[in-house]
Amino acid sequence: MKCLLLLSLFFLPLCHAEQVLRADYRERPPEMQAIDALPVGPLIEVLDTAAQRVGARIEWRYAPFVRSLEDLKSGRIDLAPRVLFTAERMDYVHFLPSIGAQRKSIRFIVKTGQQASLRSYADLQGKVIGVKRGTAYFDQFDGDSALTKSLATDDYLLAGMFRAGRLDVMVVLDAEAIEAQFNKIGFSDYSYADYQYEQSVGNYYGASKRHYLGDKRALYEQLGQTLRGMRESGEIARIYHRYGVVPPETEE
Repeated sequence: MKCLLLLSLFFLPLCHAEQVLRADYRERPPEMQAIDALPVGPLIEVLDTAAQRVGARIEWRYAPFVRSLEDLKSGRIDLAPRVLFTAERMDYVHFLPSIGAQRKSIRFIVKTGQQASLRSYADLQGKVIGVKRGTAYFDQFDGDSALTKSLATDDYLLAGMFRAGRLDVMVVLDAEAIEAQFNKIGFSDYSYADYQYEQSVGNYYGASKRHYLGDKRALYEQLGQTLRGMRESGEIARIYHRYGVVPPETEE
């Protein structure tokens, strides 16, 4: 009897082991970034908090977004923050409830003094445009095969290509992120073009649809319900405010 009791005590923690969810993050200051090789920002804290409440723990990995998308497809990771909703991504991404909507102006970077060279969408024709692979900008641009687009996997490579004169224009979804890369390489000979595209987008955590259709549907649903509750209670906004970041607007 004593041996059975000892065995049951030994195996008891395994029955209550927390679920580990693998999630990627990237440089998207001020919402998420690496500081001293650690993930920091409101998007990190929001997901960590929601996961803890459903009995899970997030294991973070720093990775370029294009790799994150591929690993969501294959199921090598569970989650990625800030995945823009597109019809194409619905084939392999299960979108958790949006934590709110944000104004995201798509801007275009040119060399200093060339701002007026790009005043409308039509002015993009004939220019070599730096684009980050896997990023969704806006429908007209994303589907325009007549434009000359030069692809790179991350902001660091795009910044280097622009400095080297290999690009006429860079399309930018997150100005803070590319400005941080320019600052790292000591480059300042750039300006924002007069033309920009205004849009409002939902801020989603994307989950692996492969896992959602497999053995993690219940866990993902619980995580989604928790995020929805945090949004509606104002907790997500309070987390953003603690970081000094404007929170997403609550969607109806």
